Amino acid sequence: MIKHLYIRNFVLIDELSLDFERGFSAFTGETGAGKSILIDAISLLGRERASTAQIRHGENKAIVEGTFDLSRDSHALQVLADAGFEVDPEEVTFTRELSAAGKSTARIDHRIVTIGLLNDVLQNQIDIHNQRDNQYLLNARTHLDLLDEYLGCGELRRETAEAYADWQACVQEKEKALQDTYNENDLEYFQYQIREIESAGLKPGEDEELEERERAYKAVKNSYDRIHGILELYDAMAGTLYEFRRQTDTLENTEVFDRIRERINDSYYQIEDAASELRGVFEEFDFSDDDINALEERLFVLQRLKRKYGGSIELILSRKEELVQAVDRIANRQSWLEKKDREIAAAYEKYRTAAGKLSVKRKENSGKLDAEIAGHLKDLSLPHARFVTDVKPGPDSARGFDHVEFLVNMNRGEELRPLVKVASGGEISRLMLGLKVIFTRLQKIDTVIFDEIDTGVSGAVAGAIGQKMRELAGSCQVFAVTHLAPVAAWAGHNYVVEKDPDSEHVRTQVRLLDETETIAELASILSGEVTDASLAAAAELRKRNRKS
Repeated sequence: MIKHLYIRNFVLIDELSLDFERGFSAFTGETGAGKSILIDAISLLGRERASTAQIRHGENKAIVEGTFDLSRDSHALQVLADAGFEVDPEEVTFTRELSAAGKSTARIDHRIVTIGLLNDVLQNQIDIHNQRDNQYLLNARTHLDLLDEYLGCGELRRETAEAYADWQACVQEKEKALQDTYNENDLEYFQYQIREIESAGLKPGEDEELEERERAYKAVKNSYDRIHGILELYDAMAGTLYEFRRQTDTLENTEVFDRIRERINDSYYQIEDAASELRGVFEEFDFSDDDINALEERLFVLQRLKRKYGGSIELILSRKEELVQAVDRIANRQSWLEKKDREIAAAYEKYRTAAGKLSVKRKENSGKLDAEIAGHLKDLSLPHARFVTDVKPGPDSARGFDHVEFLVNMNRGEELRPLVKVASGGEISRLMLGLKVIFTRLQKIDTVIFDEIDTGVSGAVAGAIGQKMRELAGSCQVFAVTHLAPVAAWAGHNYVVEKDPDSEHVRTQVRLLDETETIAELASILSGEVTDASLAAAAELRKRNRKS
């Protein structure tokens, strides 16, 4: 969600700094005051291309900066981590800077990034809806995913996708075999390569073991003469050290002598143990020239095979298995193809079984979605609107073999039509609002922005829109630019967008209203002026909505 927004030199906004909370925030103000400019600024962070026309007249650059709480957005945090960012999930700052020269700069936590990365991080953060845009709900390709998310089909989807992948792998293996054209020379060459690998008697990890032995040999060899000299020195003085230690045993038993005797004994035995260990290393150095030659020859063979078949013994052995299968395909082509056909049939049957379970769940339970949406449409004064999730056969895919599309009619007696083809305007905006109460939560979108979707409605319908926005705000942050008091009265946070009367040039400013100011703003919207009667009506509207 958006926690803080800073804007400078953007269209009519000179400088603006706003803090936001979760819940429903309404933005009201006179026509032309710049309400939609605020939404344009936010959209610049999320997905919009920059334009020099957005820079305030006479200025060299514009800045839009938003601080977001990403703690609930696992996708955003993963993308940031993959890009090398270490962030505080509750305080991540995104910046777009536009210059009059046409340059656009994006930053995350003040580090320059690509626009693509910024958009990827914020893809689940902001969903801006107005009467003109084409939202994800209008894209029929998303309908199947939305239905599955609503029905909780995650496990069945994974099972179906895995079975589909296995089936496709079998099909592709057969297609590759059919495309391959081998002759007798190929067969002989493959067989030669198999024999070459097998004759080497490879063992996983053998190369690492031999390389370690070679390093140990070289290390000991370099120290051989020095170790021999050290051991000779120790042998020459061992008797003296022993006698030195023994003589300390003849000292009287006093506190001082006991302490000295203990230290000498400890040192003597430590030297003796170290010398013994060093002698063991020396005696283990039993490599003959033949041993060394054999080790180096073996390593040479392994390196040659690695260069030819793969960078490790594991890859060499894997290549051998591929060659064995290739020989099998060539020598027993017809029987291999028949065997592969049986594997394909079994894999396809497994896929159809998994996809069938998924299809049954969709068909038997899609009515639950339709019924819940019908309830929301009724609340939004669309009692005759009908929403139907159409599930019909489609092509095989990792998502199953169903084609899903949302169908709608807005008036009794009309035929059902695809959602994308329903007429735009106030009705479709209310329909989309009803859908978003359900799907925004499933899509895990943090901030939904409605830009004057209540145009053309009034009275009870406007109140229903405001109430539905308040309901939606239970699962995400909701911003609504509105010109209707019945909508704004439902907001938990009310802002007024106005022109600065003291400015020589047109300048937009935005203020968070307290409760008294909110009542006055609602009164002004209701009647065009603030009077005792309009204040009383506004207070009653606010009280009634708060009570609800």
